[in-house]
Amino acid sequence: MEIETRDFGKVDVREEDIISFPDGIYAFDEAKHFALIAPQENKYPMWLQCTDCLKPCFIVFDPKLFCEDYKVTLNDSEKSLLKAGDDAKLQVLCIAHVPEDFRDTTVNMKSPIVINTENKLAMQVILPHNYPYRQPIYKKQEA
Repeated sequence: MEIETRDFGKVDVREEDIISFPDGIYAFDEAKHFALIAPQENKYPMWLQCTDCLKPCFIVFDPKLFCEDYKVTLNDSEKSLLKAGDDAKLQVLCIAHVPEDFRDTTVNMKSPIVINTENKLAMQVILPHNYPYRQPIYKKQEA
């Protein structure tokens, strides 16, 4: 299937790769279907593009790139929505905020996207852990 993207024009995606967000994403409740687009094979960043329209489109990263011991704990209702058992294969992504100066890019470590890769169900969760909403991804040079 061909979708129109915000940053890459028209892109082909397989229908079986479409990710469904039954509850939408915070502040974008109406957007329910997305595709992950990786311009470089298995490299970050990736784009989480709504398949129904150009917006929303999010730049996302694997949180383990910034925090090796990053941990996601799901409650029972989150596991139920994702249809995720204890052995489910979950992919976790953090949404980036990319300002005009890309060196000031941050990622939201507190509210990641969790995808059950087996059934393509996903949701954004708010973690009970003490992670920042705006984690810088580039180290600032000392003056």
